[in-house]
Amino acid sequence: MGRLRGVPVIVNYRGGGAKDYFEGSGKRVSVSLDHATAIVVPSHFLKSVFSDFGYCASIIPNIVDVGRFYPRDANAKNNATAEFHLVVVRNLESIYGIDIAIQAFSKLHKKNPNTRLSIAGSGPELANLTRLVASLEIAEAVSFLGRLNRAEVAELYRDADIFVNSSRVDNMPNSVLEAMASGVPIVSTRAGGIAYIVEHQKTGRLVNINDADQLAVELIDLCGNPEARTFLSDNASEAVKNYQWSQVKQQWLSLYQRLANDRGYRTSLPKEGGFHLYTRLISNLIFPLQERIKKHHTVALRRSLEMTQWLSPEELEAYRIQRLRDFLSHIGTSSVYYGNLFRGLGFDPSAISSLSDLHKLPLMTKADIRDNTRGLTATDAKGLQRFSTGGSSGNPLIFFLDSERISHDVAAKWRATRWWDVDIGDPEMVVWGSPIELGAQDRIRKLRDQLYRTKLFSAFDMSDKTLANACTQLVEQRPRMVFGYPSVISSIAQFAKKTGVKLSGLGVKVVFVTAERLYPEQRSIIESAFGCRVANGYGGRDSGFIAHECPQGSLHISAEDIIVETVDGAGNPCETGAQGEIVVTHMATENFPFVRYRTGDVGVLSDQHCACGRGLPVLKDIVGRSSDFVVAQDGSKLHGAALTYVLRDLTGIEGFKIVQKDTRLVHIDIVKGSGYKNENESLIVKEFSRRLGKDLECVFDYPGEIAPEPSGKYRYIVCEVEN
Repeated sequence: MGRLRGVPVIVNYRGGGAKDYFEGSGKRVSVSLDHATAIVVPSHFLKSVFSDFGYCASIIPNIVDVGRFYPRDANAKNNATAEFHLVVVRNLESIYGIDIAIQAFSKLHKKNPNTRLSIAGSGPELANLTRLVASLEIAEAVSFLGRLNRAEVAELYRDADIFVNSSRVDNMPNSVLEAMASGVPIVSTRAGGIAYIVEHQKTGRLVNINDADQLAVELIDLCGNPEARTFLSDNASEAVKNYQWSQVKQQWLSLYQRLANDRGYRTSLPKEGGFHLYTRLISNLIFPLQERIKKHHTVALRRSLEMTQWLSPEELEAYRIQRLRDFLSHIGTSSVYYGNLFRGLGFDPSAISSLSDLHKLPLMTKADIRDNTRGLTATDAKGLQRFSTGGSSGNPLIFFLDSERISHDVAAKWRATRWWDVDIGDPEMVVWGSPIELGAQDRIRKLRDQLYRTKLFSAFDMSDKTLANACTQLVEQRPRMVFGYPSVISSIAQFAKKTGVKLSGLGVKVVFVTAERLYPEQRSIIESAFGCRVANGYGGRDSGFIAHECPQGSLHISAEDIIVETVDGAGNPCETGAQGEIVVTHMATENFPFVRYRTGDVGVLSDQHCACGRGLPVLKDIVGRSSDFVVAQDGSKLHGAALTYVLRDLTGIEGFKIVQKDTRLVHIDIVKGSGYKNENESLIVKEFSRRLGKDLECVFDYPGEIAPEPSGKYRYIVCEVEN
């Protein structure tokens, strides 16, 4: 209900049995977690467990009240009775292994009869533990105190010489923190997250689970070693300062502020309050249901991304290194191509310790993918879908994606739009150009677009009539976001300004542009016309959703999934800040891997951190990406994609470049591949004439390769028609 009302929801999980809980109640658990805005756990142990099940949790530790739990003074210690006092403070449940503590104490008591054990807590194991104590003949030395209040527990700690924790399942027990604050030396098992708060031989002693003998050895040693006890308690008293409320509260405040201000949650209802609730219904119920039916886990991924984006750069790099190690290890066994490659290079994925270890692998080209499609595909891959590039570098590519890759890319884009306070279900106009999106509008697709309040507008035909129609649709729909080609949207903005159509009062929150290079003058024209910011996005069908601009102006890389490099003309890594070809490794492509894939685009990486606070690295600039218009014989302008889509799926074309000399003359360079058909020429002339005009001359040439522009970009279409 909170999510439907637009209220951030935090799930705070503290138990040590998370793994069993996930495995035993997976569907019930996933429903809650999928709808959580943030997941908070107190330890690295639980963070790791949640990660194993596809969820990213933030760590905010438990706290200890140092005003209540503090050490007894030195004089009290010196004057204390010679009797050595051990304490256990846990519920009397099997998971806490108190039977192990009793067995270990029995061994200590035989060595040193001047010892006693106090057990504070209640629970179902009382009768069994009482019988165990009697069978070991140590009843006179063991006291069951029952449940104590907090003041009584604090006094018990101050009277103790050693705190014993023998749990089998645990996370971050408050009793351990309380003992540390009370200056009591700790001997504990390594269960769950305890090893993250107790450092062996420094702030305590750690033993294996269910090992009474090892526990007894440590107790016997500490009992006769006061210097060691003092060393442990002094270090623990210092370490526990990190768990005081004065230290932890800022972490909670930062989380609350982040959710309220940075994650796209509206703090007040817009005027159309009903639409706001409708958006919540779509984004929190209808869309998740659709994705679940499609067996996509987009919702959980997006929530995970919205947490990992706040990791520090150091934490994020560690996360990526582990992800890269796992990814390459997997494809080394599932892909024949990479299995052979790794063996040939002597490359061991499990030995990866840095992202720069990727440099040991060769760059991947489109030709590599074409020549090794079968070998690249995982031997156990299922549900792969065929895709092709739009020919943005004049070199269309056929490749395959699975639901995992699609889910990750959709989640990355979804996260990015929410940076701008736009969610799935908000009214949106999509200015696009693919015949797939615009020509296959079957009944189901139309119903879906209506349900999600999405309108598609063709970017091919840029006549005044079409531009006027676009303005009319914008005014009628009042979209919250406009998404599409910057060249087309800037043309709409210019037309609106020229004809007096006011777009600035429609309530558009952001114009999200992609697929082309965004020029400064285009940004200025669009922002002036729509009265909102422009957010630049960068990616491709093959390379994934690589980067998106945040409200502070940085182009953040989707670093959890994608590693971006830049390389020079010789394929060597560029220094940060130097211009080079963009190379990507997409770590959600296990069934059809993209590793060090050459995009053909030229860009510049930055080492600067963004003021927004996200730890995601920044792509400083995209230098070499553009798409021209072409001009028809009647004077109307068409997007260049209107011509490139004609060549994209024709058999045997490995590369192309189209140069429009004038409205009646087009030069077409084609790099022939195997399977090229001579009748392709007549098909191209027919389709180009249908778009540009009947009296069209097409001149074909067949070079061995397409030369790049000076910028390094392979421009697929050039218009030399004046104006």
